Amino acid sequence: MQYNENHFQGLKNYKIYYQSWVPEKPKAIVQIVHGGVEHIGRYKHLVDYLTSSGIAVYGNDHRGNGKSEGRRNHIGSFDEFVEDCYQLTKIIKKEQKGKPLFLVGHSMGSLVSQRYAIKYQKELKGLVLSGSGTGVPLPKPLELLARVMVKIWPTFMGSAGIIPEELSSDPESVEDYINDPLINYKKATASYGYAFVKHYPEIKDKIGAIKIPVLIQKGELDKLVINIDELIDDLKNTDLTVKIYPDGWHEMYTETKEKRDEAFADLEKWINSHL
Repeated sequence: MQYNENHFQGLKNYKIYYQSWVPEKPKAIVQIVHGGVEHIGRYKHLVDYLTSSGIAVYGNDHRGNGKSEGRRNHIGSFDEFVEDCYQLTKIIKKEQKGKPLFLVGHSMGSLVSQRYAIKYQKELKGLVLSGSGTGVPLPKPLELLARVMVKIWPTFMGSAGIIPEELSSDPESVEDYINDPLINYKKATASYGYAFVKHYPEIKDKIGAIKIPVLIQKGELDKLVINIDELIDDLKNTDLTVKIYPDGWHEMYTETKEKRDEAFADLEKWINSHL
């Protein structure tokens, strides 16, 4: 397998870090869009599974996250993430000519991927939304604060509202998250919080335009991203597969081995059926 790490020039000239793992003669490519306040390095289990199945994986750290440039945990709009991811897509298309490309977005990354597919679905063979829905359950006081502060002090740092113990039922995964030096899960800017608030109202009437195949993977006990039924209804997609995992939490890809392997197997099977 060939491993590579590099940077590309993202929107507004930000230096965006990415990694790739390419087995010999890959049958398909997965581009991972990681979740909020984390980085692509957290997807080792998924990378190992996919590459062992002959699927190459690419993924970047979002601006302001991991090893990419940018103010930490800050964004003006999810569209900035979209455009960075599209730059990586262009790199993939150049390096892996003719290979089918699947976008896999997790959590906040699934919201970004919704926007990506609305604009760039012609680049994709299929779309995978992990831990997805239409938004996050921000307490009303926090939502109100975000709406006010984004106008007067968009870089104001407040609580990110993340409880690590709600990510996965695997204690080791939770501990790794808490101790990860590339993660600051406690604070995010007002503008970052408001990006979640405004996301779905901006795309609700557009998401039905996604016509490529879609797979949704979600833990039954996931309460960090909500309103999955609304998302399913609005997609209006004739090739939509929904997998809800009993006793699964928010991060199916970092769950206990038995649970995550089930999610990985479903993902691989779905990709193979759409090659």
